Amino acid sequence: MTTLSALLSKRAEEHPRKTFIRFEKRKLSYSEIDEKISLTARGLKKLGLNTGDRIAILMENCPEYIISYFAILRAGGIVVPINIFLTSSEVSYILKDCGCRMLIYGKKFSSHAGEIKNDIPDIGILMFPEISHPHLTKNSPFPPLSKGGEGGFAEDEGETAVILYTSGTTGFPKGAMLTHKNLLSNAEACIKVMRLTAEDRILLFLPLFHAFTFTVCVILPVYAGACIVLLPSVKPFSRVLKSIFKDRITLFIAVPAIYNILARRRLPFFLKYILKYFLKIKTCVSGAAALPEETLNTFEKRFNLPLLEGYGLTEASPVVSVNPLQGVRKAGSVGPPLPGIEVITAGDDGRFLEKGSTGELAVKGDNVMKGYFNKKEETEAVLKNGWLYTGDIAKIDEDGYIFIVDRKKDLIIIDGMNVYPREVEDIVLKNQAVEECAMVGIPDGKGSEIPLLYIKKRDSAVLNEQELREFLKGKAAQFKMPRRIIFIEEFPKTATGKIKKAELRKLPSP
Repeated sequence: MTTLSALLSKRAEEHPRKTFIRFEKRKLSYSEIDEKISLTARGLKKLGLNTGDRIAILMENCPEYIISYFAILRAGGIVVPINIFLTSSEVSYILKDCGCRMLIYGKKFSSHAGEIKNDIPDIGILMFPEISHPHLTKNSPFPPLSKGGEGGFAEDEGETAVILYTSGTTGFPKGAMLTHKNLLSNAEACIKVMRLTAEDRILLFLPLFHAFTFTVCVILPVYAGACIVLLPSVKPFSRVLKSIFKDRITLFIAVPAIYNILARRRLPFFLKYILKYFLKIKTCVSGAAALPEETLNTFEKRFNLPLLEGYGLTEASPVVSVNPLQGVRKAGSVGPPLPGIEVITAGDDGRFLEKGSTGELAVKGDNVMKGYFNKKEETEAVLKNGWLYTGDIAKIDEDGYIFIVDRKKDLIIIDGMNVYPREVEDIVLKNQAVEECAMVGIPDGKGSEIPLLYIKKRDSAVLNEQELREFLKGKAAQFKMPRRIIFIEEFPKTATGKIKKAELRKLPSP
C-alpha cells in the first residue's frame, strides 16, 4: 500500500504525457498536475504548514481543487473538504471544530472568506491562483519555488488523509477521519468490481467535496491511470450530455435524480439515433442515495446500459457494496460487499444475526474510518471490535447480497445530499413563536426526498409560513430548507414524550 500523492507521482512517472484532467478547453497531463502539486506543497510548507495541520478547501469543481487536495497531503497536512452550499457560519463551525490552520478558497467564495476571517482571525485565508499561470508568481499567496525534491514531506498510509464532515442525529457535524489506506483500499476494491482501466474516461460533474465523488471520480481514476473529464457542475445539463459524446465518456457516475431525468425525459429521434450508434459508455454507476427500482429498469431498457447501484457511507471511505458488472445483479439489492469488506446484521442487543434476518448493518474492512475527530463517545458508539455500525437497517441474503430496508431514522436525502433534521429544528426552535417542531422527508418518486417541516405554535402566538422562512434565511444552507411548512395542533408522541416521526411521514401532505 502507498499514499495518495505518492500514487499520483507514480502515475506521472509512468505516463507523463497522458491527459489526467480535461477541463473546459484545457488538457492537463499527469506530469503537469504532479508538478503543480509539488510546487503548491512547497508553498504551503513555506507558509508554515506543519505535519498534521488541517487545511480546508472551499471551491467549486476545477483542477485547482484536485491540485490543492493532493498538495496538502504532499506537504504533510490533512484535507478538510467543505460543502460549497453551506453558509459562512456553518463553514466556521467546521473550521473551529477541527482546528483548521488554513482555508484555500475559490474566487466565487470571497465573501464567505471575508466573513470567516472576521469570525476566526487566526486562520490563514488563501485564494488559489489561476491554473493557467505556468508558475506561481509573487502575487500568489504561494511563494514561487524552484523544482526539486520533496524536502522530506511526511506521508504514511496509516496517517489521516482527510476529515470529511457528516452530520449526526445530535445535529452537530462530525469529522470522519479517513486514512490513505482507507481511501486507497476502497479504490482498489472498486476497480476490481467496475473493471476500470487506463483507457477509460470518467465524467466528473458531481461536487468534489462529496465523499462518493472524490473516491470514485478522482482516486479511482488515479489508481487506474485513467482520464477525468471535469465539469464545473451538473448545470446546465446540456453540457453534461454534450461531454458524453464529445469526450467519448466510458464511465458515467451520477446520483439517482440524474438517472431519473434520463430515464423519463422524452428524447428526440435524432438523439435516440446518436445514443444507439455513438455512445461509448460501458458502465453507469449510481450512488449517494437510494435508486428507485423503476428508474433502474426504465434506464437500462432505454439505453441498453448496465446501471450499477451501490451503497456506502462517509465513514466507510465511502463504498461498501455494489452490484457486479459481470455476474448476478439482484433487483432491489445494493449488491454484495466489495472484495476485502465484511458485512453482518446485528440485533438491538448487539448480537450478530443469521443471513436473511433484518437488523442494523455493520461493516468491517480496511475502508473503515479511524474515528470521529475529537469525539471519543461518538466514535465508540459506532466502532465496536473493528465493526462500523452504520445505523442503516438491512438484510443479507444467502448469496451475500445486501438489501437496505430503511435508512438512519431521521436522515433526509435531497439529490444525494444528506440533511439531518435536528440542525434545522434547533434553529426553528429559537423562534419564540414555536413550541415544537419536527422535519421529515417523504419520497418524491424520483430518487430524492421532499423535506416537510411540522410546526406547533405556542399558545396565542402569531406565525405564518412566510415569517418563518424569513426567520430561517441565512441561518442554514438553502438545500437544508423545508420545501413545505405545515402547522399542526398536536404531535403524535411516544410514552416518553418523543415525537413519532414515523407517524408524521404517514400523514397526507398538503
